[in-house]
Amino acid sequence: MKLTEYTDRSLFIELAEPFLLKNEAENNLTLGLMGAFKRTIPAANVYTASVEADGELAMTLLMTPPHNLILSFNGDVMTEIILHETVRTLVMKDLHIPGVVGERKWTEAFAKIWSAETEGRAEIVMEQKIYRLQEVSKLKRSDGEFVLAELGHLPLLTEWMMDFMNYTNEPPITALQAAQRMKQFIAERSVFLWMADDKPVSMAKKSRSTKNGICVSLVYTPDEFRGKGYASSCVAELSELLLKDFSFCTLYTDLANPTSNSIYQKIGYQPIQDSIMITFS
Repeated sequence: MKLTEYTDRSLFIELAEPFLLKNEAENNLTLGLMGAFKRTIPAANVYTASVEADGELAMTLLMTPPHNLILSFNGDVMTEIILHETVRTLVMKDLHIPGVVGERKWTEAFAKIWSAETEGRAEIVMEQKIYRLQEVSKLKRSDGEFVLAELGHLPLLTEWMMDFMNYTNEPPITALQAAQRMKQFIAERSVFLWMADDKPVSMAKKSRSTKNGICVSLVYTPDEFRGKGYASSCVAELSELLLKDFSFCTLYTDLANPTSNSIYQKIGYQPIQDSIMITFS
């Protein structure tokens, strides 16, 4: 087993991208971040590494603190022995890992070994499903209108973003941080709203793009507007818009929320992988 850490992100991309593109939709998170690295210089504390065994790539590791370490595995190469050696090497390097996210089987195995080696605790935060969409189903839209978010929506969308971050167990952010991020998203023209009676009732965002796909994220509807089909309409309209430029859309769901999983499948999203998010303490 050979673990290689990269300070030159271009070398990491050169090695990892061809492997990750073999399962592009499943690896949308890592590929999306790598795409961002191509456009900007990543922060110095971004961590990128690869693990090879007998000359073959077994896994990639990417972390943008304070977020979890993203693990991508080559199921044809990965073994428990390789995983044990990888974890022990990372522990010896004293790498701080707040948690991990990735394909369920091997990510759970990584977390179990990590907690044993560090005498720490691993806690499942969210069991997820990755979905892919290539064609939107014919679905009746709710009464309302699909619009691009504007700067005038910033105060409300800042509140929505904070609620969303709390719900999805993301690292906590302040109101100022949420406002700054949302202001950037609005400037990038990436946030869309469903309007009912001239009032925002649901939102969704286009996010990380890969070679052939793009991710739908930040899907949120306040409690008082749920159950009216607003999120379904918003996501369906956004997905149709994105499929004009991309071959497929992806999104993550929380398996503990059967409503959202049902909604996305009715739109035409198909499950392609079980994913899991685990934190360490």
